[in-house]
Amino acid sequence: MVALGVVATIFGGLATRKMAAGVLGGHLGCLVAILAVGHLGARAPPQDPSDDDDSDDVTGDDVTTTAPAPPALEEHELRAELELAGGRGCERNVPRLIRQREWGRCRAGSFSAGEKARLGEHFLPNHVVAVESYPQKAFCGIFSDDGKLFVSTCQDQTLRVYTCRGQALRLLRSTRGRDVGWSILDVAFSPDASQCLYSSWSDYIHVYDIYGDGDNHTALDLRPEERRFAVFSLAVGPDGREVLGGANDGCVYVYDREVQRRVLRVPAHEDDVNAVALGDAGGHLLLSGGDDAVCRAWDRRCLRQERPEPVGVLAGHRDGVTFLHPRGDGRYLVTNSKDQTAKLWDLRRPAGPGGLAAARRAVARQSWDYRWQRAPRRAMATAPLPGDSSLLTYRGHAVLHTLIRCRLAPPPGPGGGLYLGTGCASGAVLVYDVLTGRAVRRLANHGGCVRDVCWHPDGGQLASTSWDGSVRLWAYREPEQEDEDEAGGGRPTAPLPHGQ
Repeated sequence: MVALGVVATIFGGLATRKMAAGVLGGHLGCLVAILAVGHLGARAPPQDPSDDDDSDDVTGDDVTTTAPAPPALEEHELRAELELAGGRGCERNVPRLIRQREWGRCRAGSFSAGEKARLGEHFLPNHVVAVESYPQKAFCGIFSDDGKLFVSTCQDQTLRVYTCRGQALRLLRSTRGRDVGWSILDVAFSPDASQCLYSSWSDYIHVYDIYGDGDNHTALDLRPEERRFAVFSLAVGPDGREVLGGANDGCVYVYDREVQRRVLRVPAHEDDVNAVALGDAGGHLLLSGGDDAVCRAWDRRCLRQERPEPVGVLAGHRDGVTFLHPRGDGRYLVTNSKDQTAKLWDLRRPAGPGGLAAARRAVARQSWDYRWQRAPRRAMATAPLPGDSSLLTYRGHAVLHTLIRCRLAPPPGPGGGLYLGTGCASGAVLVYDVLTGRAVRRLANHGGCVRDVCWHPDGGQLASTSWDGSVRLWAYREPEQEDEDEAGGGRPTAPLPHGQ
């Protein structure tokens, strides 16, 4: 009886909101109704793994929610910063917020940056607006910093460069990669977006001139010591001179394009280096993550091959790090891991006592292979490791088959940069609220593992790259427009469970 009373109260509230919104017009009424359902929807149940360590218990088919934020984030300055940027203290009711503006109660007669971000939360991508299909698995897809170009890589050894206009991708150029082993594994734009750099199972990183005459590819020889060598991740310095690569020999490579040679080979990890990135705008802070489940920060200004010393070590994952994405302020980053979680970190909070040793022990206990097995129970342990210095852990997506990636939404986008998008082995894209850890969107339209996700610099669109051989561009569509598109053969996204 109590449960029925609660249900009646909820639906009574919904009816009242819909009636009030109808007075302000059908358009706002529909929006408010959608928001009401989204906030009152029940949470999806968490995964219930078997007691068998080798059980196939991770499918990623359900959106799960993270436990409440631990004190590390509750009391952290990042929470206040993001709440202010995202307008979390602003009025959430859209009709009421519009009335306040019309009555002159908003500062300077218009919405503040926080209020705009708060409104933007209602317009997260929810619909496929463009699709590019390929003959084989697609591996990477990223936007240029100015958002004018998009490049994808595929197992057919081809790079495809598109121009981005509105909600469409138009093919500009395509080229076959040089010296490609198995697939092109990573790609990066030069700072001026005039060139693409790509890597594979090869001794070389290659540079492709997008606007050059002919089909020009330049090889950058890393001179590795391994016979079978691959660069899994790339990053380019802010001036385009230095190129950073993470390789399967546990080393981070730095190539200087001005002197045309490798200038650093740093033994950075105890296993494959799956991810590298630049942590700050000046390119002084280098970040690396590897199969040893650890993320390390390096100061380029004092980095030497002999006795390299990291300036920060982040430990807390139980299995290899598959990707990392910095916020760009030299402080915060997110990582994705084979332990089926993503984590938020503050570089000023290094691993606690015993953190590195605990990560080593956890990795040593892993006996499964993420490429063709499902995660066993021990890989999904929810208790934090000793010395875990992460601010928050995100659960609900499956990191299987390949090095699945995650990226933070840019601050100009909906919610003021409060969202984290990640691929999933189930063929979906999950979008998490950075502050709460809750999955607020599940974009399910792919037929295979989603390896890469990338937000457009303005934050209004999201590109997903999948092993089903496609790249899909997601944007916000109103429910009425989705219904029309579905009737006309469009591609609406699968709704979240419980109406979210």
